Amino acid sequence: MMKFNTHSGRYFVTSHGNGWAYEVIDLQTGDSLWFQDDDANQFEAATQNLENEDAISIYFESLC
Repeated sequence: MMKFNTHSGRYFVTSHGNGWAYEVIDLQTGDSLWFQDDDANQFEAATQNLENEDAISIYFESLC
């Protein structure tokens, strides 16, 4: 398991099983998202290896 904050510190990411699953927490709102299997792969690709915070924000706006 790997845990880290994104560059600005807004999101806290926990990676499970070498990217098999991701839990992402918005530290400003407390909202969280969970992705696993193919969804985790798609999320990682869409967010440029979890580095594009704008793309992560879009997921939160769409799903929360």
